[in-house]
Amino acid sequence: MAYHTTINMPRLTKKLKLSAFLTVYFYEVEELLNKHQDQLTAIKYQSEESNTDEFIKQFLKEILLENHSILQTKLKSISFENSSYNKPIFVKQFNEFRITDVLLPSNLSKQQKDTIAKSKKSVYTNPDLLLEIEGYNEIYYESIEIKSTKNNTIPGSSIQQINPYEWVIFLKRSTKSVSVSTGKYVHSITDKLPFPDRSPRPIIGFKTLSDWNKKHRHIDDNCLIINEDKAKEKQKLKLLADWQDFLAEEWMAIILAKKKTTSEKWFNNALRKFAIKLLNHSKNQSETELESLISDLKRLLK
Repeated sequence: MAYHTTINMPRLTKKLKLSAFLTVYFYEVEELLNKHQDQLTAIKYQSEESNTDEFIKQFLKEILLENHSILQTKLKSISFENSSYNKPIFVKQFNEFRITDVLLPSNLSKQQKDTIAKSKKSVYTNPDLLLEIEGYNEIYYESIEIKSTKNNTIPGSSIQQINPYEWVIFLKRSTKSVSVSTGKYVHSITDKLPFPDRSPRPIIGFKTLSDWNKKHRHIDDNCLIINEDKAKEKQKLKLLADWQDFLAEEWMAIILAKKKTTSEKWFNNALRKFAIKLLNHSKNQSETELESLISDLKRLLK
């Protein structure tokens, strides 16, 4: 049996209690959805000749409304290990909340959109679904991102639009079955960032999220334990905060590599040719001229 540091309930903020509720809630949603294979495989994932998510949104809205609380959960507690509090956070009371509404993008009022915009540091976009949650005589809103793929990985949202701690429901589908994994968006981000032809879109993976859940989420004595990995999370947040530096590091690795990889990207040779031109140029420059070039480049970054 696991041992936890218990923090008295009066010291737990409503935000932390809500986080506990949502963590247990989405765990139960994942379990529930994976048991509804007949309904998941019957969903229409295409409209006419284009991909659409309107059918899955409507299906999930109905499921979430039907299962608006976690009063029937077998879980009695939740523990956040390796948390930002530098100690395990143990929460036993998370049943004070319930889902009062699930809103589609077309249902959002201006006030709700303003509330979402204020909560985001990123560029505002309509959420796929918006949960309206009631607890402690207050109303809370929580947005959900829905991702669906036939493969493992897909381009995620534009980097300016990403909220790393938004909840995501990720579906990997085939003709015979659909697998569902839920979690925070940041835990679905892979280590891949394609060469951007416009705003970069970090690759997200169903397996990445599923593997995170297998490694960092487990149950012990009816306690849902979330073993957070702040170091890995910090790496992914760095990618979102400074994607240009992330790409520059990746390109440096390509330039310094002694041999080609088995799956070369189309622009790798362009990088090598650019590096040769820059190095040849640098050979003919004095130290003062090189320092001036570096200074000019840094100035242009600002």
